[in-house]
Amino acid sequence: MKETYKIAIIGCGSISHSHVSAIQTGNLGEIVALCDTREDRIQGLLAKVPGAKTYTDYQVLLSETEANIIHICTPHYLHAEMAIASMQAGKDVYLEKPAAMDYEQGMEIVRVSEKTGKKVCVSFQNRLIESHLTLRKLIDSGEYGKVLGLKGIVTWYRGGKYYTDSGWRGEWETEGGGTLMNQSIHTLDLLYYFGGPVERVEGSVALRKNKGTIHVEDTAEATIWFKNGATAIFYATNCHVATNPIILEVVCEKASFSLRDNKLYKTMGKTTEVVAENSALAVGKACWGNGHLKMIANFYDALQGKDAYYCDIQDGIEVLNIIQNIYNTSPMKLR
Repeated sequence: MKETYKIAIIGCGSISHSHVSAIQTGNLGEIVALCDTREDRIQGLLAKVPGAKTYTDYQVLLSETEANIIHICTPHYLHAEMAIASMQAGKDVYLEKPAAMDYEQGMEIVRVSEKTGKKVCVSFQNRLIESHLTLRKLIDSGEYGKVLGLKGIVTWYRGGKYYTDSGWRGEWETEGGGTLMNQSIHTLDLLYYFGGPVERVEGSVALRKNKGTIHVEDTAEATIWFKNGATAIFYATNCHVATNPIILEVVCEKASFSLRDNKLYKTMGKTTEVVAENSALAVGKACWGNGHLKMIANFYDALQGKDAYYCDIQDGIEVLNIIQNIYNTSPMKLR
């Protein structure tokens, strides 16, 4: 019999609404508690889950709640602290990206997970979008030969108001970084997801706009060498005047694949065809994708012992190692 989970959500900002929609659409469990330091955000989410208990202190929630799964949707600097406290309170955790502020902090989550036996899913839900799933299957099939190279490009706009309105973005102490840790982390994760284990990373970062308003990078580039011999090139900026669709390409020995406009294109010789298309977005921003429902549902199934794929904590912090190496090898040091 399928277990009915009781769920608490810590952090009631924008992304939490996607979590609520996914849980309710999939009938995945009962949301019994909400927590945020801002009452207006609690009330905004409470309208969708009337009857849930509300808290302004997450530690009080953990000590009182009947929830067995905690969804953490807070600013970056709180992720590791809250994930660890939740596991120590006997709860499994669905954790928004990034899992932590750096790789070593992420490893502390791994160690607590192993010690407590509690599981953590990192919300790299874009791995489970239809076109991405299809591409991963095509790569794994070997039909098109080995992966030779990959490309990821993110050109977005983020103005000063985006940072000043948040109260935490744009600062090393609270965001942990800029475009690498926030806007383009999903793209970096997909390069790792399609490319495999990483051997070496070299990159650079810069702060080109909003100087004085923010202190983290708004532009970054990197070359990534994978252990299988493939290489990836990566570029991301928040300095564009518009927010453009992400460009992601994978070149194999016998075909190349391009992800754009919510479709997966395959090119062999002079012939290009669409081989997969994403379903319509149910809720939230386009950059979040439509994979939340699948990732959350899979995680819940895995908690019941089913063979369901989710991004576990060890896999979910590999991108932090990539990011850390970009910062470390950058000629310009912003921190």
